[in-house]
Amino acid sequence: MVLVILSVAEGFVISFSVRKAFSRMASQAAELAQVTLAPGSARLDSDDVTRQLSFDLEQKPIGKPTAEQVDVLIRSTLEAHESGLELPPVRVSGRMRRTLGSYMPSKKKIAISSRLLAMGSEDDIRGVVLHEVAHAIVHARFGDKPSAHGREFRTVCGEIGAKPRRYVDVTTGEWQSQVRYLSKCGHCKVLIVRKRRMRSVRCVCGLKLYPPSWRVVVPVEGDWVML
Repeated sequence: MVLVILSVAEGFVISFSVRKAFSRMASQAAELAQVTLAPGSARLDSDDVTRQLSFDLEQKPIGKPTAEQVDVLIRSTLEAHESGLELPPVRVSGRMRRTLGSYMPSKKKIAISSRLLAMGSEDDIRGVVLHEVAHAIVHARFGDKPSAHGREFRTVCGEIGAKPRRYVDVTTGEWQSQVRYLSKCGHCKVLIVRKRRMRSVRCVCGLKLYPPSWRVVVPVEGDWVML
């Protein structure tokens, strides 16, 4: 009788220990699950809210800012003022930092800085795009003879509603404060986003990383886009 009681008691202790271990494992898994975020979301790391953001790249791809609305603006402007001119889709450039827009007559192609699309206001983007459209119209009408910002250019600017200047006023002083640097953990596939490039970083999974390179990103309407 005593042996039976002991056997049951030991069995109870083992069962309780197993349940306690599973409970502890479940709690740890829940904490880890909070680190891997849902698509399109981001969170500040609780240990250092100013240094690290993490989210799951596999569920939400990151790309350059899109230019669909820019293409619509260009088409509507050309239809109204130079219907015989057709331009290919705008090229979004991550290399354009000081120059926010350009027009290449040989290819009839407008290029726009990814920084402008990601961080500029609607008025900034519209001003730069119309400036380049004016160059395209001048080239279509007069060829290479007119000066870049001469009388013909100023006339076209008046037609399409662009400011007849050599440059477009865009305030970029606060742009750099929005820039972040991104690296991906090879173990858990979570992205680490920080305010500056680091020689080494600690992932939320605990692995220490030595990123060979960083991608430049900025937040746009709750998502991240690559510059």
